[in-house]
Amino acid sequence: MKQSLPKLTHADPTRHQRSLLRAVLIIIFIFSLVIGSINVALFSAYQIATFNFISVLVSALIWYYYHRSRNLKVASWLVTGAILFNLACFISLAKGGAYSLIWITIIPPLVFFLLGRRAGSWVTALAYSATLLYLYVNLSNLPPLSFGTGAMLNIAEVMLVHWFLFRHYESSRKSAYAELAHLSESDRLTGVYNRGKLDALLEQTIQEVQEKHTPACLMLIDIDHFKEVNDSFGHLVGDQVLKQVAVTLKRNIREGDAFGRWGGEEFMLICTHTELEHANQLAEDLRQRVMDTVVTEKGPITISIGLVQIDPTLTSTEAIQFVDRALYKAKASGRNTVIIAQSA
Repeated sequence: MKQSLPKLTHADPTRHQRSLLRAVLIIIFIFSLVIGSINVALFSAYQIATFNFISVLVSALIWYYYHRSRNLKVASWLVTGAILFNLACFISLAKGGAYSLIWITIIPPLVFFLLGRRAGSWVTALAYSATLLYLYVNLSNLPPLSFGTGAMLNIAEVMLVHWFLFRHYESSRKSAYAELAHLSESDRLTGVYNRGKLDALLEQTIQEVQEKHTPACLMLIDIDHFKEVNDSFGHLVGDQVLKQVAVTLKRNIREGDAFGRWGGEEFMLICTHTELEHANQLAEDLRQRVMDTVVTEKGPITISIGLVQIDPTLTSTEAIQFVDRALYKAKASGRNTVIIAQSA
C-alpha cells in the first residue's frame, strides 16, 4: 500500500478497570498524604500518621510497578492488600474509636470494582468476618461512641471516598453501555454502520419519504476487482483496502447521510433530503475521491455505484433490488462508473 491507513481502535474490555485502578491509586496517595498530615498537625497521632505515610509510599510503588508491567491483575491485588492492611492497622491503633470502623464500608465498592464479582465476594466476606470477630473479642474494651473532630473527619473522608468511587463507577457504566450500543450497530473491520443498522435506517428513511414526501436516494457501492486484490496481496491487504475505502467515503459524505458496510466489499449510502441530481453529483465525487486516494502497487482502487431515488411506493426490499440491478449494470459496463436505476 502506498498510503498509510488510519488506525481503527476497538474497545478494551479492561479499560474501565484500568481507569479505576489509576483513580484508586491517586485517591490513596492524596488521601493518605492529607490524612497523615492532619493526624500529625491536629491530633499528634504519630503512629496512625506513620501508616498513612507508608500508604503514600506503597501507592507510589504500586503505580510504578503497574506503569512498568501493565499487569492489571497483580496491581489490583496489591492495591487491595495495601488497603486491607492499612485499614486493619488503623482500626487496631484507634481501638475501634473515632468511628474508625466506618472505613470498612469502602471495601465492597473497591474490591468488587477491582477484582470482579467472585474475588470481590470472598474478600469482602473475609474482611467483614474479621471486623465482626474483632468487635466480639474487644466488645468490653471498645471506647464509648463520641462525636468529636476525629469522628467527624473520618465520616467526612469516607463519604468523600464513596463519592469518588461511585461517581467513577457511574461514568464507567455509561461509557460501557455507549460502547456496547456502538458495537452492536457497527461493522467490526471498518467501524462504519453494519447491515442491521442500515436496514433500520433504510426503513426509517422510506417511512419519512412516504409520510413527509421528502426526497431521498440510495446508493450501493462495490469495490472493483476486489478479489484480485486479495489474490495478489493477501487478505490482510484486502482488509486495509476495505478500511481505507470506508474512511474515504465516510469523510466525503454529508452530515445527516447514513453510510455503512452492506456486506463483503459492498457499502451502502442513504442520502436523506436529496434529489436524484444532487445524489448523482455526490456519487461521481465519491467515485473520483476513492480513485485518487486508495492506491495499491498495481494502481488505484476504483468503485462502481448503483443509484436509485426512493419512490414513496417502494418497499425497502424493492429499493434494494433496483439499486442492486443498477450496480450490476455499472460493473457490466466496465466498472468505475455510476448507473442510475429507473425505479418506476
